[in-house]
Amino acid sequence: MKKICSLLFSFLFFIIAFSQEKLPNPKTGKNETEIASFMLVDYRLAFGGQLVYRFSWRKNLKIGAGGLYGGDYDDSYSEKNVYGYGAAFADVMQFIGQRQKWSIGSQIGHGFYNREFGSLKLKAGIYYTISGNYRAIISKKLLIATSLFIGYRNFHYKAAQGLSENNSGLIGLKAGIVF
Repeated sequence: MKKICSLLFSFLFFIIAFSQEKLPNPKTGKNETEIASFMLVDYRLAFGGQLVYRFSWRKNLKIGAGGLYGGDYDDSYSEKNVYGYGAAFADVMQFIGQRQKWSIGSQIGHGFYNREFGSLKLKAGIYYTISGNYRAIISKKLLIATSLFIGYRNFHYKAAQGLSENNSGLIGLKAGIVF
């Protein structure tokens, strides 16, 4: 499953990069909404979607807020192997170049996760990502965005013995539309 999803995202990125029109970027200096799907891997595999609204603060900088929700796939032998993970975050995007096709972005916020293993409880903590992004200009009102990101999801285990943390980094791919 991981290989198939990675191949699909890679194929989508290369098709978009080489088949776009030579239009001016319609989102330069304007507010925007992005809807994207993502795949990430830390010690689990997760698929999901996110919604972000950004407003133009300066010509090459946009700030905004958003949320994401996905399914964490657990390979253990429990009855249920998909657990929901959500996060609310602030978003910053710095564009590179005149047409603003390339950018560097960051998201930071708090995750939402609630899972119990008998007396052990798992809660989510901080969530952040840093990404390199590419946008393909499809029409006068539509862009397709792809990105590769690295980040961190903090989980807290609360047991009768005390508190311990599982801190693992993540890597992921994201593809979506901007309008």
